[in-house]
Amino acid sequence: MHYYYPICRSENREIDGFDLIAILGLMKEFNRKEIRRRYFDADTKGDDISAYVASKRYFIELHIQQMERIILSEKFNTNPFFMQQLVQRMTASHRHELIVEKIKGQGIDTGENPICLSCSMGNTIVDLIVNKNEPFPEVVRGEYGSTHVEVVEQRPLDTYDFSSILYLCQQNLTDAIFKRYGNPNEESVSIRAVVGAYEVALSFHLVRTDEEQVIPPPGNASASTMHQVLQRMNFGHGDVLILKELQDAGLSIGLPAINEAFTLRRLINNTMLQIDFKRI
Repeated sequence: MHYYYPICRSENREIDGFDLIAILGLMKEFNRKEIRRRYFDADTKGDDISAYVASKRYFIELHIQQMERIILSEKFNTNPFFMQQLVQRMTASHRHELIVEKIKGQGIDTGENPICLSCSMGNTIVDLIVNKNEPFPEVVRGEYGSTHVEVVEQRPLDTYDFSSILYLCQQNLTDAIFKRYGNPNEESVSIRAVVGAYEVALSFHLVRTDEEQVIPPPGNASASTMHQVLQRMNFGHGDVLILKELQDAGLSIGLPAINEAFTLRRLINNTMLQIDFKRI
């Protein structure tokens, strides 16, 4: 099997949704140099970068092209963050109607199939092209929970919601977490979902600020590290790659814990975030 991208050769895996999310995250940081280090194929002509991923319901293309000058156009109708959200929804198999609704909610008229989104960042152009797989499976509606997200979006909570909560934590938008995922008059959030080969339980609650808060080992994990671990699990990456994310962040977790169960925590102002992972 031939791996075209440097990161896939070093990690011994095919490109997948993890990489699309990572590339768009790096574009949010204007870190094109790191994108090239991980995903530039020296055998291709020019310095453009393209990635192709087939998920359960979509074939997703992501193209990054550097121009000689800044180009302004009406077709640049979005940004890498929104593209990243859509990729996470698509790879989580959210309803197509919900995805289209989110796009239209941004004032974007892109059509339903294919979905074509573009943005410019300086002289760098990012294009996201999405085609529905045929036949496209129907989503069976069921009874979901009572959180705001479940009621409004009519779907079960999944890895997308873990990512959403972690992003809100990074932005210190903790009130939005209680609004979207909490129950009325409660100062805590608790959600569970299966992510890859793990049962994942997330809890988020207020803590007293007049008392010392002690975080037990492996320590205070960043929301970014938690997100990377969850995405690795979601796309079925090996235990060694999950372990590397943790050890690169200085967290003392061994391979036996990855194979069984471990907990990551983050103290954020007056709130505590905890995620428990248990191998199924």
